[in-house]
Amino acid sequence: YRINNKYIKIMEGFIMKKITALLLMAVMSLTLLTGCLSDPVYDDFENFLNVEMSEVNANYVKITEEAAKWAEFEEDAELATSVKDVLLPLVDDSLEKLANINPETEEIKELKAKYVKVMDAYKEGFTMIFEALEAQDADKMNEGNAKLEDGIALLDEYNAALEAKAEELGAEIEY
Repeated sequence: YRINNKYIKIMEGFIMKKITALLLMAVMSLTLLTGCLSDPVYDDFENFLNVEMSEVNANYVKITEEAAKWAEFEEDAELATSVKDVLLPLVDDSLEKLANINPETEEIKELKAKYVKVMDAYKEGFTMIFEALEAQDADKMNEGNAKLEDGIALLDEYNAALEAKAEELGAEIEY
């Protein structure tokens, strides 16, 4: 069973729709501008975005680049290889890196937890898609697609929380 055209369109839309979010996350070597340098939440926020999330964000860029290639695949085997050899290892690496990030403030711990949920949803979705391809199971493929859609929705929530926290702290995120 091939991945359905609906999912390819979702992924294409995901890539286009999420370019802003990707820039937000990928270019986390931001300059946060304010005079709140003595604020522990501000300092933790800045460290979280500029230092601790840099490798996780680099992985996310690779995930979106790999997913963009799916529309070009002609065989299920190509998709299965992409998921097994590229996407799942990137997600696993991101989850490992996230496990090693220890924000000091509750506010930033909450942001991190939101991003962990994104990666957990992606892992579950990509795993289901891989299993569906191996078993040629259309229902499992649909479940995997739905889980990835959940991940996209969770990413929207994370980005909204990130932007809200930046605004609350008087920080400016540069793209």
